[in-house]
Amino acid sequence: MASDPYADALQLVLGTHDHDVRERLALLDEVARAQGDRDVIIEVFVDDDAEGPFDVWARLDGLNAFELEPLLGDRRHLFGVAWTEDGWEPPVPGSPRGWSRDQLQEAVIDTVAHWLSDLLPADRAGVDWTVESPDGSSDPRPLPVPDSPGKAEASAR
Repeated sequence: MASDPYADALQLVLGTHDHDVRERLALLDEVARAQGDRDVIIEVFVDDDAEGPFDVWARLDGLNAFELEPLLGDRRHLFGVAWTEDGWEPPVPGSPRGWSRDQLQEAVIDTVAHWLSDLLPADRAGVDWTVESPDGSSDPRPLPVPDSPGKAEASAR
């Protein structure tokens, strides 16, 4: 598979936030399990201008989500890009020339899904994680559940 310069550059910026995001994902996983919610949805909000800013928020999808999300507050915010007088903060790459908002959104969602799949708790069986757009304009990307040791041994036989 060919490397995408935009995705590669964005991945580098996202990677500088691994530690904080890993902790937030672990908290979300813990809360989802404790409350019996089985889905955590990561929503990627790409601004309408298609130039670069976007936000990544997590939400629980279950019976207790309405009560829990206000308690989690800003800890659901995983990543955000804002325009400042000095440019994008953090300095993410701008949208490639000629890309539509839909192309940018798809690239950002794919890159965020790839980034987060490595940061999720290793033992997350029973909680389904997906990355998607909040308006449903893109297909949800389910984040892979790592193979359990027993499963790997069985497939090796």
